[in-house]
Amino acid sequence: MPQASPLSSILLTWPADGIRLFESMMPLGIASLGACLEQHGFGVRIIDFNHYLDDFRLDLLRSKPKLVGIGGTTATREGSFLTARLVKEMLPECVVVYGGPHATFAFEDTLTHVPAIDYIIRGEGELSLLRLCQIIIWGTDFRIEEIPGIAMRHQGKILTRSPERINDLSVIPAPARHLLGREYPMTIDHTHIPADFIVTSRGCPVVCDFCSASRMFPGGVRLRPMDQVRAEIEDILIKRPQVRGLKVFDSTFTAQRDHVYQFCDLTEELGLKWECEVRADTVDFPMMKRMHDAGCVFVSIGFETTDAELLRRMGKRITKEQVDQVLDWCKELGIIAKVFFTFGHLEETYQECTKDLQYLRTNRKRIGFYATTVGIRVYPGTVLEHKMIKNGLMRKDFSWAKFRAPLRNWWVLEPANVMILEQKGLGLPKLGLVLARLLLQGTALSPRYLLKMIPQNISMLFEGLRRKVIFFRHKLHRRRLGLSK
Repeated sequence: MPQASPLSSILLTWPADGIRLFESMMPLGIASLGACLEQHGFGVRIIDFNHYLDDFRLDLLRSKPKLVGIGGTTATREGSFLTARLVKEMLPECVVVYGGPHATFAFEDTLTHVPAIDYIIRGEGELSLLRLCQIIIWGTDFRIEEIPGIAMRHQGKILTRSPERINDLSVIPAPARHLLGREYPMTIDHTHIPADFIVTSRGCPVVCDFCSASRMFPGGVRLRPMDQVRAEIEDILIKRPQVRGLKVFDSTFTAQRDHVYQFCDLTEELGLKWECEVRADTVDFPMMKRMHDAGCVFVSIGFETTDAELLRRMGKRITKEQVDQVLDWCKELGIIAKVFFTFGHLEETYQECTKDLQYLRTNRKRIGFYATTVGIRVYPGTVLEHKMIKNGLMRKDFSWAKFRAPLRNWWVLEPANVMILEQKGLGLPKLGLVLARLLLQGTALSPRYLLKMIPQNISMLFEGLRRKVIFFRHKLHRRRLGLSK
């Protein structure tokens, strides 16, 4: 755990994921905020609650931050809200700021129902949070209500300003990994190659109805300068010499051809293997060949469904034929292909689901990894959310802060507190049948992946028990100090 410093007037936090099937990912967004604040002279500390075993209440009393920034997603919003309440319980004068995709699109609902949160920053937060910290901690002469993306309570109402797009990503320094206080060991999927995370661009060129990425990072794809990407990778290799691979977390890495080729030149020079996500309509064989020659061993492809009309309605803007072509190229080049399939889209029928089940079953030789999700998760800010309200599947006064997922979500193996699209003719019972068929035909998750996850989940079980023991020990300690809450 990073040690508190008297100069660390800002604490940034990331909520725990809860039950998870995947390795804990580095919260690069929070690390990017920390880097921007550090660059401008602020003392910053980060807590990732996925790996935190201290007593947060006592920690707050020891470090006394002036501002606490909280990140998170819709699935982890309860953890974010709990953090805010604990901060206000221990340090009532401390300013609490919430950001991220859930905060961006559910800002009014959140400020209405979570009084412990003082401000929300919508959209890209680096420059807006910097300005807020300059006002609150340094007393800079600037009005908080004029900060781009700010949302706040004002005279009994919710006041907000539109977020501002960061056009030049070169002004954002590389994520401050050192503030996380630990390494996040990862490997490139289906390999034993130790890897680290990298983001080389922001944004997505399309608006899929179930995703809010294009609204969170509007205006298409923006690129980080390749010399900045190089400097970050070289710094990683110096500090973690065991790393021989990269996991590229761009929404659409292949959106800009020149950028892809520049990255290939860099990874080939450094002798690194890597993985990325591609759109089937943004690649051709020469690009895929160049990627392979430069160390790309694994690609993820968002397919969702083979049905052309469903693809059109969800705004995916690709075709089955394009994905089939990319799968053929991957097979020829020896690149492992991971394909995302989702079942339960708005107006999808059970018969359409069975066609996709058949496709997955008959394409085993071309698909190396099945990433299948049964039941569409609904998130604030998406086109799907608006469609559901319009179609009467969500109430207009629906509250994300008050929503509690029904236990029947477990029918499609969803442990998080999120909404699953249920519709006439394709409710959870039939979606459960789809999941059962996926499992029976072996196309729900890769068998190798399941074997890989067994030791990790055993480790998570013991980690959970250890957390319980530490929690009760801290509780007894707080009672001795007169902090019984």
